[in-house]
Amino acid sequence: MTTHIDSQKLKMIINEKDWDQLLQNVKPKHFVRQESETILDASILAQMCQVLLSEVTPDTIIILCLKCLGNSCLDSYKHKQHMIENVESVKYKSKNLYNELVESDLCKQRKNCDYPHESHFPYDGVIEWTVDYIKIHGKSTYHLIDNELDILRLSIQFLCNLFTYACPNITSTEEDILRYLNCDNLKQAILSCMQSDNRLLANAACIYVHNALKKLCHDYFTMEKKDIFLQLLKPSKEGFTSAKDALLFLLHQPNIFEDVYNNITMNEKLDLLKIIYDEVWNAWQSDFNTVLTEDQAEFLASTFCKKSDLILKTVDTYVNSIDPTEIILILNILGLLTTQCKISENVRSLLINCKCKNISFQYNLIECKNNIITFIDLLMSLHMMGKEADNYFTPITNLSQVAPNTQRRTVNVCSNISDVEESEATAANCDPQEHPAYGFKAGLIQVIANVVHKNKMCQDLFREIDGIPLLLDCCNIDARNPLILQWTIFALRNLCEGNPENQEIIKNCKKTGVPDNPALQEIGLTLHEDADGKLIRIVPLRRN
Repeated sequence: MTTHIDSQKLKMIINEKDWDQLLQNVKPKHFVRQESETILDASILAQMCQVLLSEVTPDTIIILCLKCLGNSCLDSYKHKQHMIENVESVKYKSKNLYNELVESDLCKQRKNCDYPHESHFPYDGVIEWTVDYIKIHGKSTYHLIDNELDILRLSIQFLCNLFTYACPNITSTEEDILRYLNCDNLKQAILSCMQSDNRLLANAACIYVHNALKKLCHDYFTMEKKDIFLQLLKPSKEGFTSAKDALLFLLHQPNIFEDVYNNITMNEKLDLLKIIYDEVWNAWQSDFNTVLTEDQAEFLASTFCKKSDLILKTVDTYVNSIDPTEIILILNILGLLTTQCKISENVRSLLINCKCKNISFQYNLIECKNNIITFIDLLMSLHMMGKEADNYFTPITNLSQVAPNTQRRTVNVCSNISDVEESEATAANCDPQEHPAYGFKAGLIQVIANVVHKNKMCQDLFREIDGIPLLLDCCNIDARNPLILQWTIFALRNLCEGNPENQEIIKNCKKTGVPDNPALQEIGLTLHEDADGKLIRIVPLRRN
């Protein structure tokens, strides 16, 4: 490895405590082993350890040492304990192993020493120093100055690099790193650092937790999985990728997802569902199973079936409860999951009729006393309620009702509604996009279209419960449900593909005429039927 300093020059600078020279001559990048380069001289590494463990080392030099030592773990030395003249490397104060390594130059003396100095290094003293620093300073970070925050972050980063890259066998007695890391105070301090407002520190702590969950023993964090989840939730929301990956990894463990979901608050559920939705969206061209397992998708589908009637309670009021948002988010997730057909037959039949072929739940969903609403029943309920009166489910075919000028006049009406007046808010004076049911009907049809695609069982089941006439009645423009017309046509197409029985239902439909279309008329167009009745075209509207 190419460096700007040799061991003897470094030793002279350290002995003279010429910290400015040390900062000029020692660069952390030189401690990262590059391809085709030889490994760093272990005596240089030992001297950096020596400086770190000195009680008179200034903060700026401690930061330099931690950067260098952290880099040395990446692709250079592996950790291994070293014993010499009964002096163990666990003692980092006064005379210690690093003094012996430097003074006696053991790193270059192979005689009477079976320690593999050319490939391994005893990091024990540094491990103990960093663990102690984290335990002391990681409990509360609000009062720490910048240098202390940097030292805390780099201490966490060093330990993370060490057990991730420099410890091939975590349980080896020669490495014995878990005796340092299995400390409740250390774990709690690092979990606390994830909540820090200092983003660099929080990110280092998140990476540590992520790598610990994957690299260390599965029960490294002995606390309840729900508590770890809650600790990971805040940084996940704030965009820390490692926290989000750790959260999803944790939830992939057997029986964890359902247990955590059922025991967190509604706000926490919504935060989790938003994270899952974003991840499923990003993975839609690859593999959804990296985000959700089939069991988890089945659990979300059953949750939707059990709670989907909540959306019906918003028919004529804005509700204080945020429960409908949970159902909306789950529906959006199911809409993405079903696009790649990577769901089990259980989930498919559950989405169509809340019924599983192989019941894996402890109860039969179709016989549940809570009157679980099926997708078709829910779609029918939304559709029929919209026809009964002017409410939040009534289709808006007159696009002028949602024009920007109209929305500006009505938005203040919604924003100033008090709790008492909330129940009196009507569909006529509020922006439809502000209502929980906005796009919900189209979302239902999207899932139906995906689920029945090339699936004879679901196609037949949909026909048997009279779903096709319902879809035909949904073939209208609706400002409350963008793209509902397109999703409905797509669903009908998928229902008929390879299914003669469903095709026959469409074929037997009788034409009764061409209906008026206010949306087309508003933009100066109308529907026109040819004389032979075989073709319907969109033509300019004649003005009187």
